[in-house]
Amino acid sequence: MRWALSERGQQEARALAGVAAAWAVEAVYTSTERKAADTALAVAAATGAPLWQAPGLEELRVAGWVANADAFNDLVRAIFAKPDVSVQGAEPAAAAVRRFSDVVDAVASKHEVAVVVSHGRILSAWLAAVGAVDDAFTLWRAMPLPAYAEVDIDARGVRLARPFDGVPLP
Repeated sequence: MRWALSERGQQEARALAGVAAAWAVEAVYTSTERKAADTALAVAAATGAPLWQAPGLEELRVAGWVANADAFNDLVRAIFAKPDVSVQGAEPAAAAVRRFSDVVDAVASKHEVAVVVSHGRILSAWLAAVGAVDDAFTLWRAMPLPAYAEVDIDARGVRLARPFDGVPLP
């Protein structure tokens, strides 16, 4: 489903864009999912950086809608705990991390400062897989929406330089 940003989501995207305007952004990369793309459009407009859609940055996919929040949390916890397994038909976390890493590696090789607009489960899985955080599930549950973080990538590896922070609304 291609969900659009709500009015509040649009306000939050503009607030995030205002934060990003202070960064020396060379490029903005986004998931092809509509909410992320709409957020990235606001960030690109505020920073003046070119915008690129990058297949591979999409959310870690689950097989279908899980209406019960506790059941959904249990599913995500299981996906993170068994990264090489398709839990209840979900995309294995390890496969999602590989596709995400391919894009991030390409972005990091081209730019000193880039914005990547993506999604909480895939970001959490990737940060855990590269050793930047210990527990993907705890990070995912604690992540405010929308959120941003600073991630340093260099020859030493990946480091979460600034943890995920919420975006204050004006």
